[in-house]
Amino acid sequence: MNVDYYSLLTKAVAGKDTVARDQIYRDAYDLIRRSSLSHEAASSHAAALEDAVRRIEDEFAAADVKSAADINRVLSEDKKWRPLVIAASAVIAILALSGLIYGYVASKGPTGSRVSASASKAARGPDDAVAADLKPGVDGGSTGEKLPFAYQRQVVFYRTTIVPGSIVVDRENRFLYLIDSNNSARRYGIGVAPECLKGGSFFRITNKLEWPDWKTPGVSMTAADTLLPSTGRPGSPLGARALLLDKPGLLIHGTNSPTTIGHLVASGCIRLVNDDVEDLYRRVSLDTRVVFVS
Repeated sequence: MNVDYYSLLTKAVAGKDTVARDQIYRDAYDLIRRSSLSHEAASSHAAALEDAVRRIEDEFAAADVKSAADINRVLSEDKKWRPLVIAASAVIAILALSGLIYGYVASKGPTGSRVSASASKAARGPDDAVAADLKPGVDGGSTGEKLPFAYQRQVVFYRTTIVPGSIVVDRENRFLYLIDSNNSARRYGIGVAPECLKGGSFFRITNKLEWPDWKTPGVSMTAADTLLPSTGRPGSPLGARALLLDKPGLLIHGTNSPTTIGHLVASGCIRLVNDDVEDLYRRVSLDTRVVFVS
């Protein structure tokens, strides 16, 4: 069944400010995510919705720019208004730019998009200080329900030439993508340790562990030979699952500190909330390709 999201959303957001439009888009994405549609159908609807959101916000931005041009033309007839013209143009330009920044518009792939990059940076905040972890043994929860919407697990439009089934880790924007067919991907929010911000780009999964063991202080928690299968430990800083890559110290894992997602983190490497890393763990196999982009 085809849905004209553009027409529906255009009517819904008419006369609304940025915050109100933002909530309407969020509700539309949630409806798709909670629907009983098949995975392929949900991906198709999410892509169509994203395209409609992008078109509508581009129109709002264009209208703001046109308004700025009209103001300049009228006020420039009298030179004494020149300072006011400059101030008004600056304010409207800022409003036009802010209208384009939405965490709900998905990243388009390794080439990136200005919208998704700006949205994720806005979610992180102006600085990028290392987020504080909970102490080992303290369980901060397993879900991402309290995270900003952009960092919650969701299916997004993602155009790439990378083979479906591969993982793409966008270290700068704090997203991990599991590539699907039909220009879509399953996106997860991540936290990144400083030592994992740089390095190679192409790896593969060499081992999968459930509830990897946490070692005592002074022992590297990212060294492959210190990660051992163990019984469930909800307070483990390495979380519920770990995917070890073919480079010592490089791994994708869970966390006992879900609020650190979207930030630089003090330990580990690439972390997800436990519910997300368990979901990813079930969907990938050994030798899955992992591509890091910056």
